Amino acid sequence: MSDDGVIVEVRDLRKGYASGGGRLEILSGLDLDVRRGEMLGVTGVSGSGKSTLLHLLGGMDKPDGGSIKVSGRDVAALAPAPLADFRNKTIGFLFQFHHLLPEFTALENVMMPLLLRGEPSARAVDAARGLLDEVGLASRAGHRPGELSGGEQQRAALARALAGSPSLLLADEPTGNLDPKTGDAVAGLLRRLHAERGLTSVVVTHNGDLAARCSRVLRLEDGKLA
Repeated sequence: MSDDGVIVEVRDLRKGYASGGGRLEILSGLDLDVRRGEMLGVTGVSGSGKSTLLHLLGGMDKPDGGSIKVSGRDVAALAPAPLADFRNKTIGFLFQFHHLLPEFTALENVMMPLLLRGEPSARAVDAARGLLDEVGLASRAGHRPGELSGGEQQRAALARALAGSPSLLLADEPTGNLDPKTGDAVAGLLRRLHAERGLTSVVVTHNGDLAARCSRVLRLEDGKLA
């Protein structure tokens, strides 16, 4: 991380895909700084590249050009094994669809990132129980995803995203698959935990109420942020 508190530094980011015999440019020379403790909202029409940007920030895809630094590390330059380790220890991911593993309980799903980083099982259990309590799911720890409501599944996914205390949270339409009342509750929980845990968050959303909870909002248009 740089001395001025910038935890995410993106310069001249470019990304495109082959389309119909030609090429569709999604991001074209995008620049972005996200400061430590900021909750940045990113809005834009469908297909504008919001999810592409988030995947690039999280190292789930490679850019065609430009640089992405997270906590001072050049994400795009990391080899697969160091990148996986970096993501596990530095970045929490929250998606529109919870992506919980259906054969495991809520507790086991939240434990998974901790076990993957080599935490002892007993310590992972304690940490996961604490996280489920933070999101209001302590009594549902032994339930599998299919036994949870949509809002409960997303809260469990948020607990999993926070396992290991990441310094950066990336959330892609975290309320997009929820009804308005449940979405508002998840948005409020996300904002509260962001503040309480001192997170830096980048939140892609179409939800105006969630965007209003962010400390800054940028709109993605024509491959750049405005």
